[in-house]
Formats: sequence, C-alpha cells, structure tokens
Amino acid sequence: MDLEFYFKPVDLPKIKLAPWAQKKFSLLSVVEKNHAKLSIEKAEVVIIGIGEDRNSIEKGSADAPDKVREHLYSLNRIDPRFKLLDLGNLVLGQTANDSYFALKDVCEELIQNGKVVIVIGGSQDLTIGLAKAFEDKTFSLVNIDPKFDYQKGSKSITSENYLNLIFEKHPNLFSQTTLGYQNYFTDSLELDHAGGLLSETVRLGLLRYNMIDIEPYLRQANLLSFDLNAVRQIEAPGQYFASPNGLYAEEACQLARYAGLSNSMKIAGFFNLIPNLDPQEIGAKLMAQIIWHFLEGMHSRIDETPPGNEDNFNHFLVELEDIDLPITFYQSRKTGRWWMQITDEQGSFEEIIPCTQEDYELTARNEIPDRWWRNIRKLNRLVK
Repeated sequence: MDLEFYFKPVDLPKIKLAPWAQKKFSLLSVVEKNHAKLSIEKAEVVIIGIGEDRNSIEKGSADAPDKVREHLYSLNRIDPRFKLLDLGNLVLGQTANDSYFALKDVCEELIQNGKVVIVIGGSQDLTIGLAKAFEDKTFSLVNIDPKFDYQKGSKSITSENYLNLIFEKHPNLFSQTTLGYQNYFTDSLELDHAGGLLSETVRLGLLRYNMIDIEPYLRQANLLSFDLNAVRQIEAPGQYFASPNGLYAEEACQLARYAGLSNSMKIAGFFNLIPNLDPQEIGAKLMAQIIWHFLEGMHSRIDETPPGNEDNFNHFLVELEDIDLPITFYQSRKTGRWWMQITDEQGSFEEIIPCTQEDYELTARNEIPDRWWRNIRKLNRLVK
C-alpha cells in the first residue's frame, strides 16, 4: 500500500513553537529529523491527523489535528532517537463512512507492520474506523468517556452512539470498557444492556479512588478511544460537553501513560477537541500533554508476557472450592504487575489477562474475583 496517497503532509517548518520552547530539545526536532531520514519501515510510532467531524453532534473538531500538533511538538523530545513519524492529515472521503474505511485501511496496514498508531481527531465516531482495523483478529477496546456512547435502537451514527455499530459489526470484540463515566449522564437501562453485551463501565469516583486498579484495563486493551469531554471543562475548554465534573488533567495524563505502557496497545485515538471553543488553547495544550504522556509511556515499555522466562515471574497456583480448575497467577519480578490465566468451560482455550494483586489476594481467601467471572463469560462467548 502506498500510504502517501492517503495523506496531506504537514508543513513541519511552519509549525510555530511556544515562546518558551527550545527547538533543539523539542519533539518537533525529532519529527523533522525523522521526516528527512527515517523510513516508515523503521518507524515505531506513527502519528496521523484526521479532520473528520461530519457525524459529530457538534461541529468544529475537524480543526483540531493541526492545533494539537502546535502544542505537542513544543514539548520535550522524550528521546532524541525516538522513532516517531508524522504522516500528516488523512484525506477525507466523500462521506464520513468513506473516511472510516480510509482510516481502517491505513491503520490496518500500519499495525500489521508492527507500528503503534496515534490518531488525532476529529470526532469520536472515528473509533468506528479504528475498530475496523481489527476485523481479522480479536481485540479489546477501552473508551475514556463521561458517558456510555451507546443508544439502543438508534439508526444513524453520531459521535454519541458509535458503539452501536462496533457492537453490531465486531463479534471478535473480546472486551469493551468505558472508564470515567458519570452516572447522571447515562441511563441505567443502557448500562444494563451494556452488561448483557459483556461491556464494563467504571464510574469516575471509583476510578479516582484507586487509579492503580484501572491500569489492568489499559494493559489488556489493543485500542484506546479518548474523549476530551471526559475531562472537567475548567481544565479542558474546547469541548461541547462542558461539565463541571470529570477527570482532572493529571488523571487524564496518568491514564494515557498507562495506555502507552501497554504492550498490547496498537492504536490510540484522541477526539472531540473543538478549537473555536478554546480561545486560550488550554484544551489543545492538555490534549497535547495527554498524547505526550502516551508517547512517554510507550517509550518506557517493558516487554514482559507471562509465562515467559521463569526467572522473570513468580507463579502462584490457587485452588478454589467452587471451580474444578485451579487459577494460575503470574507476578512480574521486575515491575510487580500481575496476570491471571483463564480457561473456557470446555478447557480447550486459555487466555492470560492482566489483573491486580487484590484479585490474587481474594482468590487466596477462596473468593472468586469479579475480573475472573467477567472474562470467563467473554471467553466462553468468543469461542462458541
């Protein structure tokens, strides 16, 4: 595939850095150098912009990609040898659906060649195109969002109900989790329906109570869809939701870093910044910093996949009274992270999923953790 056909390149020399930025230490210096010398085959991370918002309930996010770049490329370069490329902005199709398929083609090609893709939108319904890139493989999706973007019975696709199409068209979707939702924005019937679809939701208060327990959701994910509306409006102007409640800026950056640290994460999309609602560009600056934390997390990745080398993991085999098979837990001796092994009801298919130390401690007390039940149900559905 000739990727250049799909993109309008960014004019990097015309990007105006912040007055405080030193260009030689900026991310722009790395991107400019790589643009001149690094082939796409040797790149590790690829940034693409897509100014598509025709299916958004509020227009204006089409202008976000270049505005975010201005602030992102003023930030620290992380590593002067960072193999990061910016392919530019995806040329839009005649319809929003055409843009979804173009995004799918590009992302599918890139992840098949081992690249991690960062998508700067545009509206969040572009998650449809990102999910299409996983059509031939099982995948897990995490949404960071103030509400559950699903509307039962809705026929047209918008930035508020794109999950309808993803649930309908992707039987290979292993898990979908919405992090940071706020209960007063989501009807209980929709949440009940989400449970029937084996979707999970984590309320903002629970997320804030113990952030470290959220990390396994992101470690398991292959696709991240980040809605800027999940951040409270005072810290992220430039959004149409404009709620006084939401994630703090630091929490948004921490979640992005967790996502970047995940070896499973292939595509991360950042959506719903509306520059014309952001006169002081605080929202654009925050989105840039969120993306920077994803990049910094990715640069800090540690390749550890249990069971792997026995010297790298502690193994714990826990027998329970209520299930026939013992549960195997793995703990990394390097990072302290935990995983558990699950098996479908036929005993023919195994999956190792991220978990927490609390999951292990519950099991050791002869209590089956919720994470085990939820993932067993998903696994049994998938293998049928």
